[in-house]
Amino acid sequence: MYRQAIRATKSVLRVNYFASFINMLPPLSDTFPDLIRSKFSSAVESGSLIFTPSSETDIPAADFTFRVRVAPSLSQKPVLRRDEDAGKPKFNPFLNPEADLFLCDLGDRYSLILNKFSIVPYHFLCITKQFEPQRAPLSEDDLSATWECLQANIQGGSRLLAFYNCGELSGASQEHKHIQFIPVPTDLKLLPDAAMAYGVPISKDAIGQFPTSHPDVPFAHFILPVPRNPSTEDLVMRFSSLLARTLTTLRERGQRNISFNFAMTKDWMFVAPRGQESYEGISVNATGMVGLLLAKSEEQLDFIKSTGPLEVTAKVGLPRITGDEQQHDY
Repeated sequence: MYRQAIRATKSVLRVNYFASFINMLPPLSDTFPDLIRSKFSSAVESGSLIFTPSSETDIPAADFTFRVRVAPSLSQKPVLRRDEDAGKPKFNPFLNPEADLFLCDLGDRYSLILNKFSIVPYHFLCITKQFEPQRAPLSEDDLSATWECLQANIQGGSRLLAFYNCGELSGASQEHKHIQFIPVPTDLKLLPDAAMAYGVPISKDAIGQFPTSHPDVPFAHFILPVPRNPSTEDLVMRFSSLLARTLTTLRERGQRNISFNFAMTKDWMFVAPRGQESYEGISVNATGMVGLLLAKSEEQLDFIKSTGPLEVTAKVGLPRITGDEQQHDY
């Protein structure tokens, strides 16, 4: 299983490290922020986009804060029908996106669309035009598309957070490859922001830095800073380094299912292996692993408070490997 995963990963992430330049995707139009704000408003008004009101509660943990969104009505979210008959194809909303949700194309391979079920305004997705599985690692083009989307200034006082839920236990809701983006307040310190403050070990490899982790967070996770104006090669090398350590952790912890969460801003890249999809009914995806949890009831919020958000995320993640976490096998 792991040999297949490694071969697939190396194939997807193959880079010519001696190349002097790797092309990025064409940049988004300067009008993209205006477009997404306009389309979001019109889609909500028409009913094509279902926006769920929510409240927010901050829970301190270590030297950063978990922000928990509480959306009781989300438990009544419509479920896209999946035919139980194995002879019929499952419904895929990304192969022919709704016109009211469509934003624009990004190169020849991707489309940007609004998230149909949103609890955060301007939540949008980067989807592959042709079907690609959500269990596959991010490719060079995926990382390039992610970086281009992160440049958009969607909402004042915020930065964009990109995230990708890979595998059955990651919190992914669709099998078609999609990278998601939400605005996050610039003054909200997430787990990777806090971890970066402890410094990043220096290495002698092409990246020049070893992945770091927050010393007070119990679950395995790996973080690297993103340089200013990175090339695709810069992004691929960092993701490859993080994924190698993630695969090692999954193997060492005896996981038969390869699932992980990826998150990224313009400042850092984060990957965490997953051991289960939820804990006590609380589903956790990549946003939860970096500090943005979702509760579908006041009872779930009370449970997160009493248990502690670090304990909840530790239950769905995997324990850190003791000793030198800079060692990896792939």
